[in-house]
Amino acid sequence: MTTTEDSECKGDIVTASGYLQEQADLEREAAEVLPGRFDECTFDKGYIRQPLYACLTCTHPPAEYCSSASAKASTKNETLPAGMCYSCSIECHSGHEVIELFTKRSFRCDCGTRRLLPQSESHSTCCSLKKTRTALKKLENAENVYNHNFWGFYCRCDRYYDPDKESREMVLCYVCNDWFHDSCIGAMPKEGEYDDYVCRECVAAHAVLRHINTDKVKRGLVSQEGTVTDI
Repeated sequence: MTTTEDSECKGDIVTASGYLQEQADLEREAAEVLPGRFDECTFDKGYIRQPLYACLTCTHPPAEYCSSASAKASTKNETLPAGMCYSCSIECHSGHEVIELFTKRSFRCDCGTRRLLPQSESHSTCCSLKKTRTALKKLENAENVYNHNFWGFYCRCDRYYDPDKESREMVLCYVCNDWFHDSCIGAMPKEGEYDDYVCRECVAAHAVLRHINTDKVKRGLVSQEGTVTDI
């Protein structure tokens, strides 16, 4: 005789074949969304513009981000931030908590380097696509640039980004590749009335941007009256 409890337990059982089929389905869906091969790491291509991902299972944010109500708290020791290519997010970190960082320029994949070391001492490298290149675990990609995006935080308001809950529009800074809430920027021009946005922090950091004053380039925030105000 089968009880209700037995039926519920059977519904929770995941067989090995079922799990493998689920993983195959996920990989097929990923290939449809991002077509192309994902069995080759981009590390050897050097510092390139590419879609990036971060693994919050293998890296652990500092305390100020763990304490945020929007972030998932972690009791593990803080690690350095790290980013990986699309292929490594699929092949090396399947089943982990992986977040999308969108496209960033001049970045080399960290998977298998000292920033993404193996979680188990029985593995010589974290990267499944570079298993034989164990020397990479002592290497650091010195030209990579990291910010709070690698912990899942964006904008000058430093809020955790949850795509399922975020209702505000996000605008990309052309220079730093960080994303900003339209409400944190101010009244934005209508879509199609501007090509790219450069955040006030980047304008302040780069003198060449501060001295541009043409009809094609507008600096600062757009006020409610439609005039451009200086930063």
